[in-house]
Amino acid sequence: MRNLARHGLIYTFFIALSVFAAGDLRGQEDKPRAVVSAFQDELLTTMKQAKVLSFEDRYQQLLPAMERAFDFHEITRIAVGPNWIKMPETEQRQVVDLFRRFSVSTYASAFSSYEGEQFEIGEARAQSGLGTIVETRLTPKHETSIEIDYLLRDTPDGWKIVDVYLAGTISELARRRAEFSSIIRKQGVVGLIDTLKRKNAELAALRKE
Repeated sequence: MRNLARHGLIYTFFIALSVFAAGDLRGQEDKPRAVVSAFQDELLTTMKQAKVLSFEDRYQQLLPAMERAFDFHEITRIAVGPNWIKMPETEQRQVVDLFRRFSVSTYASAFSSYEGEQFEIGEARAQSGLGTIVETRLTPKHETSIEIDYLLRDTPDGWKIVDVYLAGTISELARRRAEFSSIIRKQGVVGLIDTLKRKNAELAALRKE
């Protein structure tokens, strides 16, 4: 990979890949691995097809895969923080929808090529009171591997991703919560909604390419 900034791999949203199937899945901790593996397979397929797929094609291909893998409602709730319970349900649904569209659009924009990357899924580790961490490793061609870990929780709809960690420590959810908190503090929830709408509009412009 020529540069991770172009792909937006690290700081955009929830990224890790694998070309290895889950294989012999046994035990509770392997269920989260299966979720990650299925999502990564679809992501890798999209990357390999990127030359013949438009932005809109990539968006539509990634949307169902991300909806299956990620708990967008929980991620949004945590990112919004204490203000969440003060928001009417209609406003909550709006923010979740806008954030989902932003997330999928970000992936569709970031994963627009394939340059021989190699990906591997590792162990799953239960974290008391937190969920289960699934370790993954991204190896760009001719470059050093990067550890990217997923945090998943068991929900009524199955295991879902709620956070991603770069190098095992940098939390995407914590970064997103800090951004949301800053916007809400200065502009209120309406400001957050307007910001997400603006970001989605900017990304939507890529669909015309």
